[in-house]
Amino acid sequence: MDLNTILISPEEATAKLDEYRKLIASERTAEDDRIMAGYRAARRGLQVIDLPKTIVAGGWHDSGMPKIAVVRATATSAWCHWDSGDLVFADTDWWLNQINRGARINEHSLRVSVPGDDRPSHSYGQSGRTIVPPIPPRFRPRLNRLHRFHILWEVENWTPVPPRDPALIRYIRGDLWAVHAVWDLTELERAVLSARN
Repeated sequence: MDLNTILISPEEATAKLDEYRKLIASERTAEDDRIMAGYRAARRGLQVIDLPKTIVAGGWHDSGMPKIAVVRATATSAWCHWDSGDLVFADTDWWLNQINRGARINEHSLRVSVPGDDRPSHSYGQSGRTIVPPIPPRFRPRLNRLHRFHILWEVENWTPVPPRDPALIRYIRGDLWAVHAVWDLTELERAVLSARN
């Protein structure tokens, strides 16, 4: 899976972060905060991605559904639907409880804006469900912190088919996310997930 990473070394991030701190100590804007949060993640050696660009770069299935999914790390299933040009990813059936009425991120869902030129022409009204991959113990955050993370993965088909190569990501600000881990599911893990419905 191509994560469409924003390339910046930890050294460059440290220098840019220092520059921002010195120049804008008293007149910081929300945009400056987003930039600084991205540099802080890069300084820690984490990859930084722009989520909408990553999803668009992943491409689209013939049905108009995205080939990339993202949902909170506590979920076991993921639903996705198009809503007024945005993709809404949720850990529950969106039509049952009408979640995410415009919020970018909430407890059960994530809204990703897709620019008009990048949307498939036949996306309107499309929806699907798939299985969320488990996080291996070596990458799994503590249970009390798990809700702060999301899992991003390539969807082979919007049916309950186990994925292959997920990533553990955490929201920074705006459209920026930090990649904390990337792994491949083994055939054994995929076999166990196949029983999940």
